Amino acid sequence: MDYPVHWLLEIIEKIEKRNPEVITLATGKTPSGHIHIGILREIIICDSIRRVFESKGNKINFYLFLDSLDAAKRFPDYIDKSFQNKHLGKPFCSIPCPFENCDCESYAHHFGNELISSFEDFGIKNKVIWTHELYQSKEMRDNIKIALNNTNRIKEILQKYILPTLDDEKREIFLETQKEWMPVMAVCEDCNKIQKRAPDGSIIPNRIKNYDKLNKTVSYTCPVCGYEKTVSIYEGTLKLNWRIDWPAKWALFKTTCEPAGKDHCVKGGSYDTGLEICREIFGYKGPIKVPYEWLRLGERDMKTSKGIVFTPQQYLKIADPEIFRMLIMRTNPMKHISFRVEELPQYHDYFERMENIYYSLEETQSKEEKNFFEFMYPLIKINDITNRKPKRLSFNLLIFLSQIQNILSTDKLYEKAKQVMNDKNFEKMIPKDKFKAQLIRTKNWIDEIKKILEQEKDPKTKRNLLQKISIFSIPEEINTDLKETLSESQKKGIRNLREFILQKNDINADEIQNKIFTIAKEELDISPKKLFQAIYKIILGKKYGPRLGPFLELLDKEWLTKRLNI
Repeated sequence: MDYPVHWLLEIIEKIEKRNPEVITLATGKTPSGHIHIGILREIIICDSIRRVFESKGNKINFYLFLDSLDAAKRFPDYIDKSFQNKHLGKPFCSIPCPFENCDCESYAHHFGNELISSFEDFGIKNKVIWTHELYQSKEMRDNIKIALNNTNRIKEILQKYILPTLDDEKREIFLETQKEWMPVMAVCEDCNKIQKRAPDGSIIPNRIKNYDKLNKTVSYTCPVCGYEKTVSIYEGTLKLNWRIDWPAKWALFKTTCEPAGKDHCVKGGSYDTGLEICREIFGYKGPIKVPYEWLRLGERDMKTSKGIVFTPQQYLKIADPEIFRMLIMRTNPMKHISFRVEELPQYHDYFERMENIYYSLEETQSKEEKNFFEFMYPLIKINDITNRKPKRLSFNLLIFLSQIQNILSTDKLYEKAKQVMNDKNFEKMIPKDKFKAQLIRTKNWIDEIKKILEQEKDPKTKRNLLQKISIFSIPEEINTDLKETLSESQKKGIRNLREFILQKNDINADEIQNKIFTIAKEELDISPKKLFQAIYKIILGKKYGPRLGPFLELLDKEWLTKRLNI
């Protein structure tokens, strides 16, 4: 049996079998708070499908539906309590921005735009549709009419899928609620709420009570304030129940494919319910289902509504967006991803290897691996692919330079970087402003690692992390008491190393490393370990640190010789 080069090709093949004139891809999210980076899994899958089909000349629509008409069932803990109490039950589009001195149009826009603002950096090209605007369209109101005209058939479909999942007690309650149930809710014109939270915590939606098919009007009695109203379905602010809202949008936009989280995609779940409603009620066969597993932050599941979030913007402050696209595209959607901040160096190593294989600079373990990387690499890149492998400063160099900003100016750090670029024959120098941005991003990442180390209780785990990542800080001055702990032999060894460095125009890591051994063994007759420890003490204020040769090579010569002058 022949397996596809990459898991994405299975989805591509299913789409091609439909032979649509226009391919429509969809994703969706409710802007209930800071939207965590997990949403980018479905968005990047769709964006990669878009790239593949656009390269073939197909016409593509790619939408993100921001469900701004959804009601605020709850708020994250970082939202002020009085604000929560005032606006609970309103659609997010009708709630003001919760933060002072912010010009956002609404709560929904604040958090929705926060997500949208990251798309360009991640290379994502889609169109955003706000559902509170969509529901004002005649086409969506026509879908409301279709749903109301087919209420009994919708109930049958919902019962078919939901009843098998309920125990006897819940089954009775569900069937009781279904007697008066209708598939449409209204936003109250008086209190602007669409639902009420009962004292027991249950949700009571402002569901319409009556539908006048002849006059195309609906009536409601608001459970929050008691306001009663009869409105035309073409004038009131109405919303379909979420299990009907989804297939109504599929039918309206002729959605070809929409990924969704595993909770929606279980057999008989909301996706399957939606597909049958889409076919039976709205007359469209529905999209190709692409289930995906959660993207976790280490060992934690992220939840927007509970405030357990790591946002795309937070990611961009510490890491390259191409690295994140790589994590998504290398992993089959049915496998969970644990994004670990501390594993960024390993992610860089994987990216480097993939790039080397793509440009035929490194041998592969198999033909399958080469084909996998060659297919995946163009789907990861943010900018156009060049004929030659792009040259970049290594992540390890950036880690080092970002940690010595307290002793060297940006100009001197840039000179160090330019020296490396010259040594590696860069065709084009990285501009200073871009280098500075890389330095800031790496420093932000280091700060995150330090937080992880502070919070880690297990000494072994902490030790393992420190072995993987070179974390250090250089004191601006060395305590006099520390110098007093050095023996005369150690002090002489440091002075000898200083003289050696002063006499050389250029020094490399191996020369430094070898010279320290020579000074210790041949000139002083002490163990090299004692001299290494002495140098670390003078540079770092402690007797250990990164491998000394490469470390000293990257330091500024003027600063280093001054520091070694004891």
